[in-house]
This record gives sequence, structure tokens and C-alpha cells, in this order.
Amino acid sequence: MDDLMELLENFQGAYAERDLARAEEWIREIFVEEEPVYFGVSPAEECLGAGRILRLIGYDWTVWGTLMLDFDSLIRHDYGAAADFVLTGYVDWEIAEDAFLGRAMMDVKDLVLRGGDAATLLHELNTLSAKMLMESSRGTRHILPVRMSGMAVRCPDGKMRFSHLHLSHPTQTYPDCRIERR
Repeated sequence: MDDLMELLENFQGAYAERDLARAEEWIREIFVEEEPVYFGVSPAEECLGAGRILRLIGYDWTVWGTLMLDFDSLIRHDYGAAADFVLTGYVDWEIAEDAFLGRAMMDVKDLVLRGGDAATLLHELNTLSAKMLMESSRGTRHILPVRMSGMAVRCPDGKMRFSHLHLSHPTQTYPDCRIERR
């Protein structure tokens, strides 16, 4: 198995295992030592450095669903001691309706606190509210598409590690698409 695939599988495995006692060790295993960058799916999840990454991962591992990466979708470009990559996947999790609507209210609060032009803000609030109410009526199982992209570099110890990593949904707010499993 090549080093990049091993790194990606290690990432998915840690997200499946969710061993918070091992999180710091795991971050040292898969991220570069010097200021790694990790962007989560939310605009508020911009992490520079291992400490911020640890906080995001701790949050993900307690509230997020199961991350499943599609390794067959991997597109990569190798540059000697570095490689950039992109692949798709999905997150699958159960969210009780009251918890889901509670998260929606937090998003509404964030929008209001962000401020800005009143007409734009009202439009965004209306769109978010309608989308979240529609989604809550579709059941508690949420399967959302994700993309993962980044840069991995070979470190002095010979191992590949992420220098930059980004998980994203197809849209910036709650995704407009949802995968239905029957």
C-alpha cells in the first residue's frame, strides 16, 4: 500500500474509532509538526495548529456521524516528497429532530450575530429556516456528501503527513442535497 492511501485510511479509521484518549497521539501521527492546517465542513472550523485541530476533532468525535471516504474516487498528484489529493465520501448519522432543530437555532444565532445588510440577513434567515424545517421533516437519518482534499508531505522520519486538510459539503450551509438510503 502506498503512503498516501495508508494516511487516508488512518484518518478514516481514527474517525471511526473515536478514541479521545488517543487523539493527541493520532494528530502527531498524521499531521505535520509545523502549523498543520485543517478546515472542517463549517466556516467556523478553521484550525491552524495541533491544539485547534484537537478541539475540532474532539467535537467531531462526540457529535458527528460516521465518515466514509470513497477511496476509489481518489484523484492525486505526486510531487516527489509531496502529494495533493481530493476524494469524495459521505457522513452518516442519526440526529433526533429536537437536536437537529436546536442546531438550526445555533446557526440562526450565528447568522444574526454576524450582522450585515438587513435585507440579505433576512433572506439568509428565511432560506436557512425553510431548509432546516424541510430537512427535519425528512427523518432522523442524515447522509450528507462530503469532499476531502489536501496536501500531504514526506516528513524527516520518512512518513507522509497532512500539512493541509479540508473537508467540505457541496454548499456552505446545510447541504442542498441529501443521499437517501432505502
